[in-house]
Amino acid sequence: MAFRLVDTDLCSPPFSAAADEAIASARAEGIVPNTLHFYRREKATVSLGYFQSAKDDIDPEFCRANDISVIRRATGGSAVFTDENQLIYALVVGEDEVPEGKHETYELVCSAIVAGLASLGVQAVYKPINDILVDGAKLSGSAQMRRRGVVLQHGTLILEVDREMMKGALKADPENISKVTSLARILGHRPQVQDVRAALLRGFEGVFGARFEPGELSDRENELISRLIAEKYGSDDWNLKR
Repeated sequence: MAFRLVDTDLCSPPFSAAADEAIASARAEGIVPNTLHFYRREKATVSLGYFQSAKDDIDPEFCRANDISVIRRATGGSAVFTDENQLIYALVVGEDEVPEGKHETYELVCSAIVAGLASLGVQAVYKPINDILVDGAKLSGSAQMRRRGVVLQHGTLILEVDREMMKGALKADPENISKVTSLARILGHRPQVQDVRAALLRGFEGVFGARFEPGELSDRENELISRLIAEKYGSDDWNLKR
């Protein structure tokens, strides 16, 4: 079994959200194969869960004052602060190729992240439903949706954390933010992005028993991305609608 591996590295916040949805749509249409997409956001961003309220879950004034973008993703879950120091993965796979249950799929995909981290010398554990911890501190979180026979699961891996920006942007329990960790803290240095990406890829290859072949976004996906940015992810009407 072969997966497509797409790496867009640094990209704009609207592009990143649109790309995840476009890849899932193209996979549902049978145009592209199962895909693993790696990327980072080129500027500080708050990613809101689909059902969240911008005014209740983040500080919009702080975000504006500090040039932090706000996007509303297609998946649910809590608001997440990201910047170029977080590597994000998005796995798009046929629903019949992963466990039927949402929790079981989280466990499967997160086990690939845990395996990849182990190859970096990081002893992480999966904590249901969607967290990965090191010594009790959160290093990674994920979100998932199932639509049209396709599963999209995406999540962050923190290389280095800007805790003050995170505290200011999110209306989250300060104690929870204090429990966030990073690879820089765990390893004693900020690892190279390409090394972390390669480690995660090894984890996915091992867990899924598949080849991951480098590829590019298709014309259909690029068309969908442009439309989704124009209609949704580039618009405050969508991103701040609640």
